[in-house]
Amino acid sequence: MMLSTSAARRNFAIPDLSILDAYSDDHLIEYNCYDPAVFRLVLEVTSSDFGDDLKKKPAAYASAGVPVYVIVGRMNQRVMVLTEPDDGEYRVHAVHRPGQSFTLPESIGASVTLSVDDVLTANK
Repeated sequence: MMLSTSAARRNFAIPDLSILDAYSDDHLIEYNCYDPAVFRLVLEVTSSDFGDDLKKKPAAYASAGVPVYVIVGRMNQRVMVLTEPDDGEYRVHAVHRPGQSFTLPESIGASVTLSVDDVLTANK
């Protein structure tokens, strides 16, 4: 799924994982891009170009009103949960380290608690 961050056809992001409302098919804009209103959570796993995941994408997702942005930092072994988007930025940043667990906001539609260790090693 692609999240259209504006009306411009070429302005979109492709999250590594997303949680959407059940009615998302009603919000297809075009070219497999969806209205940001249907996204409850987006998750990015940092890549070699982690600047996008840590700077550009948070601003884009917050501007689009995505309520929860999760960044899985493979290089620094952290999971960051950003919430409360307002005026192009997330107001709340929670950083979780190995050995810890964290609970995602219930706004995603379920009560979900995850182990940082499990999240960091999910692709191994």
